[in-house]
Amino acid sequence: MYTELSIFLLTLVMGAFASQEQFQTFDDGVRPTAQHCCNTLETVLSSSAILYTGSSGYTAQSSTYFVPDQAAQRPACRIAPTTADDVVLIVKFATASRCEFAVRSGGHMSWEGSSNIGPNGFTIDLQGLRSIELQDGGETISIAPGLTWGEVYAFLKPHGLHTVGARAPGVGVGGFLLGGGVSFLSMEHGLGSDNVLDYEVVLSNGSIVHANQAERSDLFWALKGGSTNYGIVTRFLMPTMPLTQLWGGFLKYSVNAAPQLYERMVKATDQLKVDPRGLMVLCTAWNPATKEHAVWALAVYLAPLEYPSPLFEGLQDIEPIGGTTRIADLGEFLNETGQVLPKSQYSQWFTLTFKADANLPWDVQLKGEDILGDLESPGAHWEVLVQPMNEGMFSAGQKRGGNPFGLSVENGDQFLMLVMVFWTNPEESALMKAKTQEYLKVSMDLARERGLLTKFIYANYASGTQNVLESYGEENIKKMRIVKEKYDPDDLLKVWKGGWKL
Repeated sequence: MYTELSIFLLTLVMGAFASQEQFQTFDDGVRPTAQHCCNTLETVLSSSAILYTGSSGYTAQSSTYFVPDQAAQRPACRIAPTTADDVVLIVKFATASRCEFAVRSGGHMSWEGSSNIGPNGFTIDLQGLRSIELQDGGETISIAPGLTWGEVYAFLKPHGLHTVGARAPGVGVGGFLLGGGVSFLSMEHGLGSDNVLDYEVVLSNGSIVHANQAERSDLFWALKGGSTNYGIVTRFLMPTMPLTQLWGGFLKYSVNAAPQLYERMVKATDQLKVDPRGLMVLCTAWNPATKEHAVWALAVYLAPLEYPSPLFEGLQDIEPIGGTTRIADLGEFLNETGQVLPKSQYSQWFTLTFKADANLPWDVQLKGEDILGDLESPGAHWEVLVQPMNEGMFSAGQKRGGNPFGLSVENGDQFLMLVMVFWTNPEESALMKAKTQEYLKVSMDLARERGLLTKFIYANYASGTQNVLESYGEENIKKMRIVKEKYDPDDLLKVWKGGWKL
């Protein structure tokens, strides 16, 4: 069937672009205009799958991006496939005709162009790919990329099961897993992508293939951190784990408690060698109304036990000024974590990874005051979130076939930092983006000067200016390039914009 479709599409592409005004000249040559690409796709797909500016479907899809900068981009059209076969047709058409496109799963990234595109291209929105089913007697789950993790967990809840997915319900399946993915279960089971058992992926030539440890193991390895380089994944197969109730919640502290809490976090991270079922995350934030710092901790334990020892030993000695810790089901905690992140605000993120240290995170928070604290904008603020990346996480990844990230048990426990800068006035965007880049440089310099900075840059938290793939290490990048040349020898997917490219 796909041979016939390929012949049809190539004939269509060669014959449809007849007039000179349907082409534009770009730095890499001449290709059809995005509008003509959209119009011609109507002969390939159902017209209901092609959404134009001004339509309710186009507006609805655009409105669900996490940040306004992403939502503000206006592709010539949005394509809404509902099956893997639809994706095949779109990819064959786009690569043959050199039509530029972006791909969106959940749209949760913060930098412009990561999963959307402007009028020079179209966006493939995968939210219509929604299949989900338990397989292998409930031991595995097949998940389409258009689902959010909240939807996945809601499906698993009646079965008393969980999997290694995101910690906020609105995060999309596809982007989370192709960037690695830190989960509540990662301390013991590794990153989300370490737990993928099989990828169904549409390659640049339009073929649908499977990649797993037994079949195309090189592609299987590369897709664990593949970003937008290898193909559009249309299904992930993942293991399930039993999980019903757990203990945890948020704890609010006075600013004076921050140094103690970071010391406690270093100890808790070390204790993950004994008991990897827990997680402690610290967040410090600037309150623009009071001009003060706020301190929060998220404590989670994957069993109905309060403050289990030794993991959370000593945490009760640090008196909170408020909190929500309790024994409950996973859905309650996900709803709570989902409500914490500010929505529909302009935002820039950046990340760094460093050796587990109690002093650097608070010093980075204070550096934010030097850079951003004197701004007059009432909505401008920043948050510094720190979480462990423990040796058990790295070991689990290696046991599951390895990954491209260059993370090793030999490097010891590390902290992963996410810095988020928010503002509400679009006229301040240029200034706030420049300030964020200044903040990134200052933070990395501080970690480097103290001998703490490690090379790994986590894709799902990174700024679009950070060199994510380069952080995986020279040997891994070389291996990823070899895989790329094997499965996309003519670099047809260069028309896929967004993400991080080799």
